[in-house]
Amino acid sequence: MMFLLGAFLTGGAVGFAAERAVSPPRPGSVSETTVIDGLALELKLSPAQRVVIDSVWDWRRRESRVIMSTVRPSLDAVRDSARMLMMNTLDSTQKTAFRALLERNQRAADSTARARGEIK
Repeated sequence: MMFLLGAFLTGGAVGFAAERAVSPPRPGSVSETTVIDGLALELKLSPAQRVVIDSVWDWRRRESRVIMSTVRPSLDAVRDSARMLMMNTLDSTQKTAFRALLERNQRAADSTARARGEIK
């Protein structure tokens, strides 16, 4: 059971880190433009350098999304398997609470995706 819990936590951490690496900032967080603006100020980039940095940043995001599109199904499968394994250890009251938690998290994720324009 400890191995499964460890695998679940590791999978969650990897998924979270991967999502943060390729997703635009969430509402209320520091915007991507602000990060690039800060970098440009700190490095004293010329306008020509800024154009290159912006292009590289866009390229990185596109490439990361391509990579995530190949990895996401595996991450989703690990998540779903972990949920099933956890569900098998819960009593009926806990299962109901766990399902409610999952639904709440899904609604929050959908709301974030809508804010990013990923869901219409």
